Amino acid sequence: MSTRVKILLIEDDRDSSEMLLEMLQMGDYDVESAHTADQAIAAMKERRYGAALLDLTVEGATTMELIARVRAVPERPPIVIFSACVPEDLRNAAAQLSAAAVLQKPASMDTLLATMDRVVRPAA
Repeated sequence: MSTRVKILLIEDDRDSSEMLLEMLQMGDYDVESAHTADQAIAAMKERRYGAALLDLTVEGATTMELIARVRAVPERPPIVIFSACVPEDLRNAAAQLSAAAVLQKPASMDTLLATMDRVVRPAA
């Protein structure tokens, strides 16, 4: 039996966070949530994750501050940006973070899970 991949979900909107958590769990992921920039950075420094699903606008940091703080984390997990930012801002953030993938909100559950699978699970 394989071990479930652990995902760090970084989203400050509690309703969105709960919905994403449920979607990821339905995709057979073990999910831990962070609702602020401080929680997210602390979690990345303390534990290992298969990936982090990151909203670029979370409590406790501007987007640019968040990007800088995430970049400073040694051995950070692959980052999947999931945000409602305009496409140009998403491209810039993705480049700065060397993001593994970018999803623009809203995205379907199928798209979310297919993207996460592509990032964390090797091709069979």
